[in-house]
Amino acid sequence: MKNCPAPQISYRKVTYLVLTLILCSLAACSNGKDVTYKSGGMTHTIAQGEGSIPSEFKALIYPDAQATGSVSADGNDQEQSKFVMLQVKAAGDDVSKWYQEQLQNNGWTVGNVQNSADVISISAQKKDIEMNVMIDEDQGKTTINLSLAKTIDQVPDEAESENFVPDKVAPPTD
Repeated sequence: MKNCPAPQISYRKVTYLVLTLILCSLAACSNGKDVTYKSGGMTHTIAQGEGSIPSEFKALIYPDAQATGSVSADGNDQEQSKFVMLQVKAAGDDVSKWYQEQLQNNGWTVGNVQNSADVISISAQKKDIEMNVMIDEDQGKTTINLSLAKTIDQVPDEAESENFVPDKVAPPTD
C-alpha cells in the first residue's frame, strides 16, 4: 500500500468554516433576531446582517462591505472576544493595504502580516486588545473576518502545581 500524505488543512480555514456554519445555521432559524445564551459564566451573542456590527468594529469596516454576521462572548473579568464576518467585491491585496493603514491610523500596532496562497492574515495590538484580520478572496468576492480578543495576563497559581499529589490518574514520575 502506498503512503499518501495527509492533506494540509489550515487552522484558520477550519475556524472560518465552523464560524460560517454557525452564522448560516442561526441566520436560517433566527428570522433576523440576535441569539443570546449564557454558558461557562459568559454571555454569548450571535447576530446577523448590517445591525450585527459591534461598536468596537465601526471604524474598521471596509468601504461598501456587507456584514454577514457577528459572534461575541463577554464575561466579568474574563477573556472577551468578538468576531465579525464581512463580504466585499474588492481585491484581497487592496483590502489588506486598507486594513494595515486603518489599523495604524486608529492607534493599533500592526505586528504580523502573512500572505499565503489562500488567506492574508494581519495581527495587531492596542493596549490589552488583540485584533486579527483574515482576508480570503474567492471568485470575485472577498471575505473579511475581523476578530478582537481582550488579553488577560493572569499569573498562574503556582501553589496548585506545588501541591501535586500522585494518584491513579496522575501516577508519580521519576
